[in-house]
Amino acid sequence: MGGLVTMAALAAFIVVQQQLRSAANHPQVEMARDAADKLNAGANPQSVVSGAPVDIASSEDSYLIVVDSNGALLASSAQLDGRPVIPPSGVFAYVHDHGEDVISWQPAAGVRSAIVVDSFRGGYVVAGRSLTGTEQAESALSLWAIFGWAAAMLLAGGLSLIVQRARWSPAA
Repeated sequence: MGGLVTMAALAAFIVVQQQLRSAANHPQVEMARDAADKLNAGANPQSVVSGAPVDIASSEDSYLIVVDSNGALLASSAQLDGRPVIPPSGVFAYVHDHGEDVISWQPAAGVRSAIVVDSFRGGYVVAGRSLTGTEQAESALSLWAIFGWAAAMLLAGGLSLIVQRARWSPAA
């Protein structure tokens, strides 16, 4: 019984955790594809990247980065320590070969973003957003899963004890 409870709790945790992580990629998927479409239609990179700069170490706002085919920065709303930041060149090499990449990026200790990277005719567009909220939700989910598992184990143990006592008690 304990094995079944453990397997059910683990399966439920994995399903919900994967849904949380998948949801962390939105609205970046749409942002990256929309920006790539606009750039392919001739838009200026500066016009695609609009809005105030986003400090990716402290803000949960979405951001865009546009680089040319060599990885040189064309436009960006992302900043780290007051300077623009760009994912490593290997990310762009992967996108060149595969068309799109959806990954977690850690440009500095304690700074993690869910990014979507798409290509356009002149380079690459990166849409990102902090993973802080998702990671906090995953931590809460972990606690709920542990408490739920412990409660289910106690309940299963209690029911098992009641059944055992009923089997072994003399009939009245």
